[in-house]
Parts: sequence; structure tokens; C-alpha cells
Amino acid sequence: MSLKKMISGLASTALAVTAFAGASIAPTNVEITAEAATVTDWKFDFGGGGTAGGYTGVSASDGYNAGRGYGFAQTYNMSNVGASGGGALSDAVQFKDTGKGNTFNVDLPNGLYQVTVILGNTNRTSVRAEGMLQLINLTGNNCSETFQIPITDGQLNIQAVPGKDGYAYTMSALEIKQISSDATMKPTIWLCGDSTVCNYYNTADTAQHGWGQFLKDYLSDKKYEVRNMAASGQYAKGFVDAGQFDAIEYYGKPGDIYIISIGINDINYSNSTEYTNVVTDMVKRAKAKGMEVILVKQQGRRGDFQRVQSFRDAGSAVSSTVSVPHRM
Repeated sequence: MSLKKMISGLASTALAVTAFAGASIAPTNVEITAEAATVTDWKFDFGGGGTAGGYTGVSASDGYNAGRGYGFAQTYNMSNVGASGGGALSDAVQFKDTGKGNTFNVDLPNGLYQVTVILGNTNRTSVRAEGMLQLINLTGNNCSETFQIPITDGQLNIQAVPGKDGYAYTMSALEIKQISSDATMKPTIWLCGDSTVCNYYNTADTAQHGWGQFLKDYLSDKKYEVRNMAASGQYAKGFVDAGQFDAIEYYGKPGDIYIISIGINDINYSNSTEYTNVVTDMVKRAKAKGMEVILVKQQGRRGDFQRVQSFRDAGSAVSSTVSVPHRM
């Protein structure tokens, strides 16, 4: 089955298919005995309530120190808070400032890394690393997600930032594991979208889910990583303005695929001309990085049977102005 047909099938059944990825803490056999600059694998337990076995404890007051190779850049913008989990997840640190300088820094040899973030208590939190959004709108206490990232400057800089303004954004634990000393990312499928595409966390099997959450389960070719940058309620210009396109453009390379499936919310926040211009611009910028681009027509929602779709022809307008491949 072609990827385009498979995506269409997922989009049509997204609200009926669900899954839940719980926050699991994998055991580690790594013992930290080497110089900080040579250590590739870490497990950090954040907060002031003690340190779980197998972890390195880090309090909000622990500023970055080159000798140990980790710490917070701005301790005055951090605080220790409680969390509802057990062990390493029973406490957390809260990031009290959203500035890109308020990060947790870890010295790492250059290479490709797998990073697992486990939040504290949260309503909706995103994760920024290397100055760019990497994970979007993790929801629920002790929510967990993993992503891959290249380190080319000897240090990982990571922070929890608001997924929704007005709520605390916290982090309970952080696991870092080097995949390769080569910093080249695997071929990646990047997703742009809204609630019909995005990941949902800590939700019941009967709750709403986006098709992008299940895409990786249907890929016969496991060489691809899937990075879902979609967010509920998002529209095309908002996707770019919020920084969700930044990592896609920065890391994008030949062999990557960029799937755009957005537009339902543009009727509320934008207009058809702006929508067409923004999507066309994203397509051109992605193709300039050598990425293959696929435009996926919006599958709609139940309420759309009773509403006028003023953007029904926008996808066709974009396709007519930009050359987009029709097969994977």
C-alpha cells in the first residue's frame, strides 16, 4: 500500500482508532564515572525530593557547572515542585521563564541522541531544545515522549515551555542516550496539522486522537522517524508563527518527507489568500532543503456536515502553484 493511500485511510478512521503511550522509565546499566565531556548517556531526576536509584539528581538550584557537565543556565528562573508520580516522577522542576536562555544544559560528545522527556504535573506543555520546538502539547501529569536530535556543538540545551498559557510547565525526568557518533538524523517524516493530525497524551481509548499519532505503526519501512509537529486548534500561519515549522526547516534534508494537512481552523483565524500563500511558502522552503512534500486534503469533522467550507478549494490552489510529488 502506498504511503498516500495509507495516510488517507488513517485520516478517515482517526477518531475511531486510539492508542496510549504511557510514561515508562527504562532501567539503565550506565554508571557515570567518566569525564563529563565524554559521557554519552544520562538519566536525570529533577526536583528537591530526593533521587531515584539509577538517576543523577538535579535540584532547581543546581546551576550549570563545566566540571560536572550539566546544570541550569538560570537557576533564578527555576523552582522545585512536587509531582504526582512515583520514584523519579514524584517531584519536578518548574521553568518559570519562557526565554530561550532558560535551559537545562548537558555537555555531550557530538552525535545523534535519543532524548526522552517525562513531565511533572501539567495541563499542556511543549518542549524546546536547541532553541526550537521539538515536542508539541504534551498533556497530563507525568506525560512522556521521545525524540531524536543531533548534537553538533557539544551541548544539549533543553527546556519545558507552555503548550497553553497560564499553566505551569514542569519536567520530572530526562533520559539521554547516544544512538550514533554520527550526528546525521535518520530519514524523517515531518507532520504539519491541527487536531485531526496531532498527538494526544494520557487520554482514554475512546477519546479523540489525530491520525498522525498512529502513522509510525503503519510504516512498513522502519528507516523513517516520524515527528508530529501538529497542534490542536492550529492554523497554517499560526503553525509558522508559533515556531512549529522551525525544526522542520532546520533539520530537513534530502530523503525527508513533509506532510501538510492543515486548514480546518483557518476559516476562524485567517482567509483563503493568506492560507494559500503560507502553505505555498512552506512547500517551497521544504523543497529547497531537498524534502519531498505531500499535501493531504482535510478529512473534516462531524460538525462540518452543517457548515460552509470556504477553504474547500485552497488545497487545489496550492497544488496548482507549487510542483508537489504524487508518490513517495
